Amino acid sequence: MTITPRRAATRTQRTRGRRPALPAPARHTPAVRVRPRHAATPLPEVAEIVPAVPDHRRSRSRRAPGSRAYLTAALVRCALYLGPLSVAVAAGDPLSRVAWPVPVATLLLGWTAAQALTSAGVAVARRAGIEAACRLVGGGFAAVAGLWCALVWVAPAALLGPHRGLALVVGLGGLATLATVTAALVTRAEVAVVRWCLPAWLLGVAAVAALAGSPVPWLPIGTLLPAAIVVALVRAFRPAMLPGERRSYRPSAPEVRRAGGHLVIGASQAICVGVLWQAGPSGSTVPFWLPLLLAVPILEALIGWHTDQVEAGQVRGVTLVTLAGLLPPFAMGIALAVAAYRLPATVATLGDIRPNVLVLAGGMLLGGVFAVTFLLAARGRTAVAACLAAAPPVAIPALKVLPLSTAGPLPDAVGALAVTHLAGLLVVALTAADHRRRT
Repeated sequence: MTITPRRAATRTQRTRGRRPALPAPARHTPAVRVRPRHAATPLPEVAEIVPAVPDHRRSRSRRAPGSRAYLTAALVRCALYLGPLSVAVAAGDPLSRVAWPVPVATLLLGWTAAQALTSAGVAVARRAGIEAACRLVGGGFAAVAGLWCALVWVAPAALLGPHRGLALVVGLGGLATLATVTAALVTRAEVAVVRWCLPAWLLGVAAVAALAGSPVPWLPIGTLLPAAIVVALVRAFRPAMLPGERRSYRPSAPEVRRAGGHLVIGASQAICVGVLWQAGPSGSTVPFWLPLLLAVPILEALIGWHTDQVEAGQVRGVTLVTLAGLLPPFAMGIALAVAAYRLPATVATLGDIRPNVLVLAGGMLLGGVFAVTFLLAARGRTAVAACLAAAPPVAIPALKVLPLSTAGPLPDAVGALAVTHLAGLLVVALTAADHRRRT
């Protein structure tokens, strides 16, 4: 709620002893914008108090920090995303002892649930408070954890590896890490949760040092990693554990459809990551996910800037700048794909140079598809974003069924991502130019 007091009246000698009247809101004062800047940011409970009398010195002092608020939010979220990455790096030894479907299935279930529950949790936090939203996220991930336990119970040993119990623990740890990030985004406790993720960061750094040949002998990474995951998890779900009034809220039909669209987006993105991972050469040292990691900060900053400009009504040049930020992944991905087939015959036959270059091209294009889908979802085009995200997972198997000549799983995946990225750029151009619909 915005409270805008009027200018206080000067008291005379007769009215000096009276108590001053309460300030009344001005009539033509513009309201403070209370819409979230990010898809995973709920509305604040109390708005800022702004005086009715314009103070140019105050406006000048607040304009510069406000214009960079999206950068601060992007950096905080990137620091929050380092938690799952650190856990994955520190869990390198357990991951090497389970079959490849275990991390892929964990990513599919966890990322899908994170996208859907973030969308639903933001709506619940806006209407019923962060406690109800936190309980919703906890209940959703508890159901996903139960589903994972059932899958581990019935899955054959060939899909899990020699240790069924280790596969169960690896999956639960990954789900707990993604649940921590989701709860932090829904409850707007990113900064606090980042502090409690520092143990996981330190374990990740120790794991990297061990891979580089300088292990820390007195640091048992495998023993401390579950404790680091649980510590961050407890802090993220603290609003759901504190006693208080329990308010129930039933999401509306548009909110359910929006959450369903985010569920499709999360599942499609996880499938694309799994396809690139399996289509690449086995034993390759080229990380296809490196372009994704590099694209995350740019993606967060671009989406924050775009939504901030559209909400503020400053729409001049938004389309050009947005497309300029989304074109480099497409251009670099196409350049790498073309270079993979333009290599000399003597160079192309050395090892797996061509597949490695194609994997990098696929990772670059996948990062661009991520940016396009998240930007469209932030603009309210959830259905369009879901269709674009689902296009590559549907097109890649369709190429094998249709009577068409295919070059292999990896070139087909790169081609499907390139076409999807190009279509997404056209949709974003039309969406950015249409300023009637804002986030």
